[in-house]
Amino acid sequence: MSGRAIMEVIVVIHDISSAQRLIDMARLTYSMGYRHFVASRVYGAAATNGVPEVHRLALRLGTSFAVLSKLSDVIELFNVDKTIIFSYAHGERREVEDIVSVALKHNRIALVFGGSEGAPRKDELGLGTPVYYAGANGWLGPVAEAAIILYALKKHVQQQNVE
Repeated sequence: MSGRAIMEVIVVIHDISSAQRLIDMARLTYSMGYRHFVASRVYGAAATNGVPEVHRLALRLGTSFAVLSKLSDVIELFNVDKTIIFSYAHGERREVEDIVSVALKHNRIALVFGGSEGAPRKDELGLGTPVYYAGANGWLGPVAEAAIILYALKKHVQQQNVE
């Protein structure tokens, strides 16, 4: 066993108004075994209906859920080493393996998925490394993109733990 600390992943959905999308992201995050889920810049139905439902889910599962107003708050308050921001409009095209290899080099990583098309905004991209999944020919939406990335990351971490 190496002296490397166990990697902590903070899954973030940013700029979200859909209650169902927020709930789906939480379910995906927790069902894949990740313990930290954060929603930043939450408004509309996501704020009024989605947040209470996700809070109930997190409490039931013994996991963590936070709602913050700005993406910069997530990075600061969770003391993140690396932030990867998924943006089809502004990110660098990267294969899943490349994204995972960057993530594996850090102890506390935030994976930020835009809750609406066009999110995060261009001025927020400087808070991390903007990328998008190379296999996509358009915006996948946060739940589909997160499923691909979270599964690949989980698979690599499990393989490392076996070795």
